[in-house]
Amino acid sequence: MSRGRSNKQTWLRAAWILIRKIGLLPRYLKDPQTLIWKKIMVVLGIVYVVSPFDILPDPVLGLGFIDDAVLITYIISRISDELEKYLPSEISKEFDKEKIIDDVDYKIDDE
Repeated sequence: MSRGRSNKQTWLRAAWILIRKIGLLPRYLKDPQTLIWKKIMVVLGIVYVVSPFDILPDPVLGLGFIDDAVLITYIISRISDELEKYLPSEISKEFDKEKIIDDVDYKIDDE
């Protein structure tokens, strides 16, 4: 049962990271240092998702949203490293497992 929970947590974490990075797209597009072809890629991806014309039509058993999700996921994965610099500093810092101190005994003296 814990394996199923672990897979669910992994999936939820990946979904949360994707959603968080989608939220960074406006800052990415406004940055003058972003290459123009990458901006065009993002804008065309957004236009494809919101347009009524799809490779798989949206009303077809809900499968039409799959191509949209795949396209957005692909675009985010292509620019993922660049989006990291737009995260607030406390979020973007990686957790360093080397700095964990285990089995520490301590005493609190209260005066």
